[in-house]
Amino acid sequence: MTKEISTEVLKKIAKVRCWLLDMDGTVSLEDNALPGADIFFRAIQDQEFIFLTNNSSRHADYYVQRMLKLGFNVDRKRMLTSTDALIIYLKNKKAKSLFIVGTPDFERSLIEAGFEIKKDKSMSVDYVAVGFDTTLTYEKIDTACDYIRAGIPWVGANPDFVCPLADGKVLPDCGSIMAMLTACTDSKPEIVIGKPESAMVDMVIADRGYKLDELAMVGDRLYTDLELARRAGILGVAVLTGETSLVEIAESNIKPDIIMEDIGQLANIIETIKKNNL
Repeated sequence: MTKEISTEVLKKIAKVRCWLLDMDGTVSLEDNALPGADIFFRAIQDQEFIFLTNNSSRHADYYVQRMLKLGFNVDRKRMLTSTDALIIYLKNKKAKSLFIVGTPDFERSLIEAGFEIKKDKSMSVDYVAVGFDTTLTYEKIDTACDYIRAGIPWVGANPDFVCPLADGKVLPDCGSIMAMLTACTDSKPEIVIGKPESAMVDMVIADRGYKLDELAMVGDRLYTDLELARRAGILGVAVLTGETSLVEIAESNIKPDIIMEDIGQLANIIETIKKNNL
């Protein structure tokens, strides 16, 4: 634990009934569980948890299977992706047809939701939808830019500039792709729906009926996970096993309620609260 936890914060933790969890950099890195993850899930076995992932490169079913392989009891109801939130946003906008910059899994999710995916730049579309595209080609960027310059609105699945990998490596993420589109078209997306937008928290509240003080967001990124907690008005817990460092936190105006070395330290606090009936 990086500093003593105040009584006020301990009381806030005691109220939490559902933990909203980032995945990469918080609970896992690639195909490995991070230190303390198993302890954390044992500590909250009488509470609910939901993964909120900004990673739109994979179908939600992939992440469910990935967590199951790591030994965590996860089903589809415990997995909420930025693509899920994007789908709701586009449906509310009455969109029918899309041009996408995204992976086959991203496309699959949108097709399953009922959208028509068009791939020719001469076709008419309602929106350009951009995700974390590990299958990115110059042709996709060129076609997306043509649509955007022609006035078609565009949206992004998540703002992350990089996706963390093991050994400190990263992949260019959706935010980096959107930066290229913005530079080429002099146009910003209508919305970037993933964290830190509060859409996924709103979905949890609408579906599960929790109050704000019964939710907590645990993550490793200030500008997504912890900014989401701030915007949504829920408890924010930063872990130092991913992108964010203590130096970055000190220099940022986004201040988490709690800073943990890893999620296992949070588990220790939860157990202490239970033992002392706080």
